Amino acid sequence: MGEVAPNIRYGETSELIVEHFHFFQKKHYQIFNPVYWNLELKDLPISQSLKMGLDMAFCRLVANEKGIPVSEVFGLPSPRSRPMAYTIPVMEPEEIGPFLLRENLHRFSWLKVKVNQALALPMTLELLKLTNLPIAIDGNEAWSEVNEVVEFSKQVPKNRVLFLEQPLPATQQDDYLKLAPKSALPIWGDESIISEAEPEFWKQAFHGINVKLMKAGSFQQAISMLTTARSIGLKTMIGCMVETSVGISAALALESLADYLDLDGFLLLENEPFGLLEEKDGNLSPYPGPTTG
Repeated sequence: MGEVAPNIRYGETSELIVEHFHFFQKKHYQIFNPVYWNLELKDLPISQSLKMGLDMAFCRLVANEKGIPVSEVFGLPSPRSRPMAYTIPVMEPEEIGPFLLRENLHRFSWLKVKVNQALALPMTLELLKLTNLPIAIDGNEAWSEVNEVVEFSKQVPKNRVLFLEQPLPATQQDDYLKLAPKSALPIWGDESIISEAEPEFWKQAFHGINVKLMKAGSFQQAISMLTTARSIGLKTMIGCMVETSVGISAALALESLADYLDLDGFLLLENEPFGLLEEKDGNLSPYPGPTTG
């Protein structure tokens, strides 16, 4: 089983995925060679999320044939039950309280909150007032000026905020180099983290990175980024798009390489169809079978 979750942020649409999948079928399926799978996959001129979906299916096939979890295909330990975050979307500050109660978010051990520039401070302060949980702030490329981010970072309680994620657009690499030493909060990369490790840039611009399988394009690429980040002293997180438990359980296979898990995408689905994961009291647990990782 594999899942593809296209993201328009990276020019991916459902129609493009179908087109690229047909290309893969015609050009590569007949000459498929499992020995050279990773090399072939990396060079395919297709969308990253489709590459990930194909790799997910391939690695699960290998795992099933060997009777092992997907994690063991890469020499990693079987995934454990781990605390995960739930991400609060952008909303008016007065809506946060009812949202916390409606979604029973007090069961989680930490929360993320997406913000825009206008609501960043009031949303953050309101959330901190309503809960004692540590939080992370997802800036989602909302700011454009370094000094504005620095000023915001000085206005929130440092002991309650874990980090500020991707406050500036990914295209502003030079500004991240200026921001990291000035910010009162740790700066993490998300949209800046695609499929290739950039250790020289990362260690100057970020305190941590968020790796998502659908951007990485393969398990090996995701593993490379996570291990590279740790080798240069950065914290790591595994995130997701809106995905079913097929995609999220694949991401959980790499949990041993992550300091944080932000894998709530399957909880946003009204009728999640596969049931490969369990979330209980804010902890994410794998289904005890070899196909889930």
